Amino acid sequence: MPQAGPQAATSGGFGPTLTVFLLLFGLLVLVGIGVKLYDLKRKREAEAVHLQAQVSDALLRDPTMFGLAVTPTAHVPWWSGTPACIVVSGRVPTAEARERALRIVEQEGRSLRSDVVLEDRLEVEAMERVA
Repeated sequence: MPQAGPQAATSGGFGPTLTVFLLLFGLLVLVGIGVKLYDLKRKREAEAVHLQAQVSDALLRDPTMFGLAVTPTAHVPWWSGTPACIVVSGRVPTAEARERALRIVEQEGRSLRSDVVLEDRLEVEAMERVA
């Protein structure tokens, strides 16, 4: 008759322990990736807010834009190397005011980032003639 000693009781204990450690390591890796992605998202949102604020300030500093409803909205993608997009929306009285607003937005955007793309959603108001 073989005797069941302490060695027989511990011989199968290494496999489940290794599995638990591997699962914990995998969970830590997933949490680390999630934290990195969240941090990247937060940085890109902060960059977009900064870009939008600077462009808005440039429009407010220009006396010809006073009283016009021109709103820039900035979007910065997650991946570096992809251009930022500034959507310019609102209403302007003339085509000259539209061109001036787009020029101001483009100049200010390019002073902050070299890879800025403008999306023009400005509407020129039709002037009604009173007879």
